[in-house]
Amino acid sequence: MNNKFFAKAAAVVAVLGLTATATPAFAADAIAGKGSSFANGALQYCLSHYDPASNDTVTYTSTGSGTGRSEFTKGTVDWAATDGTYGSTESKPSSFVTVPLLGGPVVFAYNKSSGLPTNLKLDAAAVSGILKGTIKKWDDKAIAKLNPGKKLPAKSILTFYRDASGTTENLTNYLAQNVPTAGWTKSKDLGAQIKSTNSTATVKATSSVLADKVQDTKYAFGYFDLSDAVSAKVAYAALKNANGEFVAPSAAAGAKFLAGQSTVVDSANAATDGTLTIDFTKKVKGGYQLTIVTYGLAPKGGTSTKSAAVEGWFKYVVSSCIPTKGASLGYVALPTKLKNSALAQIATISTK
Repeated sequence: MNNKFFAKAAAVVAVLGLTATATPAFAADAIAGKGSSFANGALQYCLSHYDPASNDTVTYTSTGSGTGRSEFTKGTVDWAATDGTYGSTESKPSSFVTVPLLGGPVVFAYNKSSGLPTNLKLDAAAVSGILKGTIKKWDDKAIAKLNPGKKLPAKSILTFYRDASGTTENLTNYLAQNVPTAGWTKSKDLGAQIKSTNSTATVKATSSVLADKVQDTKYAFGYFDLSDAVSAKVAYAALKNANGEFVAPSAAAGAKFLAGQSTVVDSANAATDGTLTIDFTKKVKGGYQLTIVTYGLAPKGGTSTKSAAVEGWFKYVVSSCIPTKGASLGYVALPTKLKNSALAQIATISTK
């Protein structure tokens, strides 16, 4: 049996073991969440180390942001995580709060056993071409121009992507802002924008599944969070930023980029109040240009102990877990201004 199987099995055992030891004998409240697969690595680590005085316990299922939002609307979960806000046609709860929890870079990854060079360089136009299928081979002149002196194989690029995900929504927004002539529009559905021109591209359900596919498939290309990129043992590209620098994805480079963004203050709209308006064209020296934010969704003004439990959990993620361990997991703690805004939002979850 291969080493990847044993590594994954060991990781599962470790997480289950940590969860078991962190679970108190008598839980005051058990709060369940679903959503973002992008943030799954961070949230699983945080819940496995969560030890509140209240004895509350937390579970989280990686389903994708869209499913997280719909399950939260239905009331089948106590909280959700999403990399994008509710769309204009989505059903929403009557009263809820949107809380920035953490950030992270979206990685453009490729199979490292394909004979492709390490430290490949890409820009928004090259990424756009790969996804749309106008750049079909790894030795295409657009990629070669960005990587002078590097030997590129004359092999077809096998593209993997995700539909109906928060990561995808951010990616389409990035491409729409940086390659406006390519016809991209911000959307939760990437497939509708690429299927007509790239019939060979293949959809996958979550970030971790997509990462596994890129790891296992020669000449593959895809996008997902840095945490999954590291665990999947794939290569990932340095991305050209608006400052003209090629920057490798990292927590430090992501933090620089997010620090230059602005927070939305719109108390009349719970879907966007407290969120970040990300300018993916902003010049930030040393910043990784495609860095995004994961939000927590929770009922607003609750009087139950569960509301207090969700408030305590979100506060722990924002104030303690991610600032302490986020960088080592491939995620970005909220910059001070955004963190203060998040804590203000968190304080409205419970009236207890």
